[in-house]
This record gives sequence, C-alpha cells and structure tokens, in this order.
Amino acid sequence: MVATMENPPPATAPLSNRQVDTIRGQYHKFMLIPLIEQHSRWFDGGLISIAVEARALGDSPERMARGPSIHVFNAERNEEYIRFDVFGKVLHYHYILNDVNHNILWGYDPDTNGPMIPWVIAALRDRLPTMLRRAGAHALAVEVEEQGWDSSILPEVEQAASKALAPREDDLIRAKEGMDWMYRWQKVHPQFNTVEEGQY
Repeated sequence: MVATMENPPPATAPLSNRQVDTIRGQYHKFMLIPLIEQHSRWFDGGLISIAVEARALGDSPERMARGPSIHVFNAERNEEYIRFDVFGKVLHYHYILNDVNHNILWGYDPDTNGPMIPWVIAALRDRLPTMLRRAGAHALAVEVEEQGWDSSILPEVEQAASKALAPREDDLIRAKEGMDWMYRWQKVHPQFNTVEEGQY
C-alpha cells in the first residue's frame, strides 16, 4: 500500500542520504513524502495512473524550490513506483521499493540530456516497463508490455508539468504548506531526514 501520513512505514533508525555530490543510484532507507492531493492532478493511463503535483518548498522567495513532481502509480493509485522531481538544486528521480519502504535516487543531468520534462515524457513513453522492473514492479511491467497502457495522456502530463514550473501568486503559501507537510512526515516516519540535509 502507498505510504501516507495515516499509514507510514515502520520506523527504523535515520540514515544519511548524502553520499556524494553526483547522485548515482543512491539508496535511501526511507519512503518519500506522500503527495499533497490538493496540489495534484491525476491522469488515468489504464494500467497506470500518473499524478502531476505542483510542489513548492521553502520559507522565503530566496530559499524556495518550486516545480512539478511527477508520480507514477498503479491503476488503483495505492502503490507508487517512480517519481520524477523537477525542482530544487539537483533535478532527480526515484525508484520506489514498496516491499521494503525504501527508494533509490538518481540525479538528472540537464547539460547532457536537455530539459528534464521532455526527457521524463520520453522515458515514460519508451522505457516504462524497464523502469517499473527497476522499482520491483515486475508483474505490472509484464502487464504493460502485454496489454499496453494509454500513453495518449502524456501530452497532458507534459503540459501540467510545464505549468507547475511557472511562478504563482500562492508560491509562498504553498511553500510553507510543503515544509509543514515535510516536517509532519518526519514525525510519523522519523528515518526520513531530507530536511536536515538541505535537499529538496
């Protein structure tokens, strides 16, 4: 089941999530912050569902990260497998390992790969089964290969993600809400330590 504020993973000891500046397959022994529903737009792709969340985190205009978080779930929306975070100092994505409540973080290099949102759309269109397997969702990967999924939602996903990059009048309000949500997640899931490390 997807991790929520009401149903967090079992607690374990906090571990550092900063190994090197270049993030390449960094293993994190915690679950990611649940999405904030009121800032998310869902897209039904048949065997999978995609949520585009307009994320904002920080306490001032100078110390704020803003942008889309693109979440890949199953059709029932109760397990998340892949998350692309297009905000903050280090653009990145996660494979979510639901069986152990951990995740694997990969940094994204825009100098080599170009803007991240088009890359995400291409990865979803061309590499989804492979990425699902990397997240441990082997059965779903086979279903996607055999039955396909409704990739016609991808232009709308891209449009929603691009829109989430733009400044909004409520940025500071949403940023505070995002930080409060993060601190609340730390309380119910104490091994999550991203705030202290300054990575969001």
